Amino acid sequence: MTNSNNSIVNILVSINKEQLQQVIGQQLPVDLLNHFSPKKLKEIRISVRRKGNIDVTAENNSFKYRVLFELFVQKDTMLGNMDMLFEIYLEFITKFLFKDSWELATRTQITGYQWIKKPELDLGIFNISLENTVLKAIQSNKEILCKEVDNKIKEIGDIRTKLNQILSILPNPIPTPSDEQVWWQCKMIKTSISPLFEKDGFIYIKTALEANTEFSFGKPLEKLTTVIKAPDIVPDIEKESHLQTLLSITFKTVEKSAMRWLQKQSFELKGRKIQIVAVRIKQARQRLKITINLEGSFEGEIILVGKPVFDSSKNEIQIKEIELDLKGNNFLSKTMVIFLRKVIENKISTLLNFPIQKSIDLMNQKVKYIPFQNGLFAKGKINTLNIPFIKVQSDSLIICLSVKVNLQIGLEQILK
Repeated sequence: MTNSNNSIVNILVSINKEQLQQVIGQQLPVDLLNHFSPKKLKEIRISVRRKGNIDVTAENNSFKYRVLFELFVQKDTMLGNMDMLFEIYLEFITKFLFKDSWELATRTQITGYQWIKKPELDLGIFNISLENTVLKAIQSNKEILCKEVDNKIKEIGDIRTKLNQILSILPNPIPTPSDEQVWWQCKMIKTSISPLFEKDGFIYIKTALEANTEFSFGKPLEKLTTVIKAPDIVPDIEKESHLQTLLSITFKTVEKSAMRWLQKQSFELKGRKIQIVAVRIKQARQRLKITINLEGSFEGEIILVGKPVFDSSKNEIQIKEIELDLKGNNFLSKTMVIFLRKVIENKISTLLNFPIQKSIDLMNQKVKYIPFQNGLFAKGKINTLNIPFIKVQSDSLIICLSVKVNLQIGLEQILK
């Protein structure tokens, strides 16, 4: 792979909060206790049942949940059964981190509670508090409860699988409207993640991917197996991505594109028409040698030598420092050649500007919203594009691309 600066792709990953709450709610057992009798109070039976929706919040590298439970207490008395209903909020927290193997390690704990009404048995003369009894009963069942939550969080937070899924559906080579294809390669992707945060009904986490990439237009590259390293946890990640990569474009590809464009052009001088019929491109040190074959009133060729540069103010690739020569067998006169040369110079000078803004606008339309399988979607927007340098090699142009872009991957639909 040709050396170039690494690209840093910062992706905003979002999960629909309401969907996440429903999924976690499905994993939490509805019945926490069923007719539980404390050792010293055999005449009392306690049932705990989950009630209503779960409230999830995201903070740092953890999820917090607030769950409403309903307590049904029965006591045997001489007059029959006494039934009472109470409610309690239980609070949970799931902390997580990624191991070197990409395995997501989680730990869910019960962190607190809040009684809506404390459980007390009203025996007329005095009341018996069941608060400690109920809490001990819940604590004795917390491992089962927390394990259910851990298992589902591991499934939802399996970022590696989602990234591999996206990599697997990326075409290589990538087809283009010009009937040519773009090959790409990337050997290692280093990842980082930042703490969770919430906004507008979504839970977000920023993920950074750093890699050395290379693209080739019209010529296959070596196929590499892309390895995604387990992420480091960092304080924050910038919103904007900075893609820096090399794009190789073969001369044959440029010749085809140029011919499709130039064959529609014609030169005219005092009623005499000249048509472009072929284009050939070669290397001339760090410059391009472009030979254009002509037919019509003049049969011959234009030999043009120039240096490809990028004008960032106009977003154009231009051929500068042009040296032009005109060769042919049917010159009518020296005066005619001078006029013809002038016409060709003026025409060529306008044809050798290649604007890229339309391509950027078209790409932004295509990546505005891209749906994938299993509820995944992607969004993107190219903010700026720069070409720090263009190199001429023996059979191709090497273009260094520097692109600033915003990217987002979202999970809208978790439930199947």
